[in-house]
Amino acid sequence: MARAVDAPPDGSDVGDVIRWYRKHHNLTQQDAADLLNTTQSRLSKIEKGSLTLGLDELRLVASRFGIPPERLGVLPDRSADAVPNPRTVSDSPGAPLESQERWRAVRAALNSNRAALGDLAAELYPQAHCIPNTTVLTKPAWLPDAPVELADVQLHWRTDEVPKPSITGQIPESESARPLAADGERYRRYSSALRDLARPRLLDNRISYRLLDVDWADGRGRLDFNYTSYFEVLDIGEAVGHEFAEAWVNAGRKRPSMAGLRLRRHIADPFDLLARPMLPSINTLTIRRDPIDGHRMYLHQRDSKAVAAAGGMFHVIPAGVFQPAALAPQHQANDFSIWRNIQREFSEEFLGNPEHDGNSVEPIDYDEDEPFRSFTEARKSGDFRVYATATVLEPLTLWVELLTVAVIEAPAFDRLFAGMVEVNDEGSAVSTESGQPAVGIPFTSDARERLKAEPLSPISRACIELAWQHRHTLLAG
Repeated sequence: MARAVDAPPDGSDVGDVIRWYRKHHNLTQQDAADLLNTTQSRLSKIEKGSLTLGLDELRLVASRFGIPPERLGVLPDRSADAVPNPRTVSDSPGAPLESQERWRAVRAALNSNRAALGDLAAELYPQAHCIPNTTVLTKPAWLPDAPVELADVQLHWRTDEVPKPSITGQIPESESARPLAADGERYRRYSSALRDLARPRLLDNRISYRLLDVDWADGRGRLDFNYTSYFEVLDIGEAVGHEFAEAWVNAGRKRPSMAGLRLRRHIADPFDLLARPMLPSINTLTIRRDPIDGHRMYLHQRDSKAVAAAGGMFHVIPAGVFQPAALAPQHQANDFSIWRNIQREFSEEFLGNPEHDGNSVEPIDYDEDEPFRSFTEARKSGDFRVYATATVLEPLTLWVELLTVAVIEAPAFDRLFAGMVEVNDEGSAVSTESGQPAVGIPFTSDARERLKAEPLSPISRACIELAWQHRHTLLAG
């Protein structure tokens, strides 16, 4: 049976670990301090838990005492994965240059047609798996009967040994989506090709939370997690989308069959959370509740030159993958919260604040730091309500997504987002009044119909359709 705790390890019990090791091996504090190249006085503070250690020190403790680094929440720093390698880019005639130019052309076609390609990709799966009026994929166990208050969604961290995924970005089935590098060898990962050949502004291989299990029952939810990284998931998701786009181009812009999609076909059960690394994006449809002048909702157009996924489409705002703000284990535990993830995205996408991805040891203080303090106060007062509506798969990339709705009372919205920006790092706001992003668009049946003519992402359509289906519950006074 899976064993779970409430959060990933944060290194806070390193003092207990050292004390156990020291006593087990009959070492004095000075002996243990010598092993760690520190003083007896400082080690005493560490053992008492009154001193927080940084990443380098936690790595040293793990190394000197033979502790698995993951036990202390210490994971590899993969930031170098996003640094371009100019030696792999070809500029000489030959097979590598042709392969890279073809890859760039397909990538451009993918980014220009994601909404249409997503709708076509959904046709490869049984219609019964689609959210009504959308092409987004789900299954009964992933779809709660009604919106679930975020407070009733419990997150658990798996502490047992989680099986390694059998489907990764390096498998032979993904080769068609990986071009040749300058030396004639095929890129080992899609993310490496993206980094070198068509790098978006925002591309960082961050530690992330891997979804392992979903359970919606009795008006509550439970989600189980462990570690993954952003690129591990991107390597499969974007490769699946790239493969489909290339087959679509080759078929004269008609839907290809599953028989010609080797990687997609290899993902026999797209809902199998253990077969491949699955990192949920949290997509929040924000509704400004105003029973007098009319409810409004918010979208933005994602810039394909800025983002690695869903570029060029209208998308709900805020949205972002589920990951800690920084690498240090204190962040990993502190940020293991859907609400805190959503808050950071509101801060970045509505207010234009820089991404909260610093390398500080100290985690974000969500109770005191702004704008998080104000968000939380509004939520406590009932003016800022958040619900989960479904777990789904985006049909083009088969990326797993958590759909949520934030209902914010008009006075609270106007106070919290008085400084809402028209353009953020990921795209630009969609509004019925130019230059006034806080106006948004009406949350009405007519607006839903008009959006059918826009490049609305399948995920956003599902967010809107589910919110519309449950609008009387969500917008009740």
